[in-house]
Amino acid sequence: MKTGSFWIGGKHAVLSAIKNPKRKIYKLIITEENQKDFAPKNFNKKIIIEIKDKKEIDKIFITETIVHQGVAAEIENIPAVELKEYLKNKNNSKNTVVVLDDITDQRNIGSIIRSCSAFNIDAVIILEKNYNPKNKMMYKSASGAMELINIIPVSNITNALEVLKKNNYWVYGLDGHAKENIEDQKWSNHNAFVFGSEGEGLRRLVKENCDHLIKIQINKQIESLNVSNAVSVTLGMFRLLERNN
Repeated sequence: MKTGSFWIGGKHAVLSAIKNPKRKIYKLIITEENQKDFAPKNFNKKIIIEIKDKKEIDKIFITETIVHQGVAAEIENIPAVELKEYLKNKNNSKNTVVVLDDITDQRNIGSIIRSCSAFNIDAVIILEKNYNPKNKMMYKSASGAMELINIIPVSNITNALEVLKKNNYWVYGLDGHAKENIEDQKWSNHNAFVFGSEGEGLRRLVKENCDHLIKIQINKQIESLNVSNAVSVTLGMFRLLERNN
């Protein structure tokens, strides 16, 4: 395996990586039944393709429970975007980011990235200690969305929020005990939504650095939603409300 490369599995994840012009594909391994969908003529880049049986591909993901669908690719790791670099030249256009405060479950992170991409969110900001771009479970859960959105690892979420606010972002922290509802907000051109872990929620300093604490209204008999579901509901409501503002 090449230095700095890693393996991903699953049809959507691999196809999305192949379509990304910034991503180098070192090797593609597929089962015989996947030859039509992954024929070299379908790609704009030269890729080494090997045909192997499912058991051989299973060995690549032996330490993870990955449903690879008979498709695996060794891909190049792309350097992460830095927050200050990302924010350059963003003042004159609409921009919405999602901030993940100490969310650690890799499947949840992947699902959140997928939802953010689905709702045309511009970037996901995440603690660098919780983000491993080579994690196969995260990649599979994202179902190809890793190639479609900016992922920005930071060392400190509170500092990141301060930087966002200095760049004219309004910061909304999602909190089940908040007094304000999402549907009562007026949106700016620059919005940041902050989500905490399921067990702890938003940490104190993170809450204090939010401009608004807001909630989505759910059945009072249900304590909370899974964080990836909460992200999907919030972003869907935001896009709907944004159009009606």
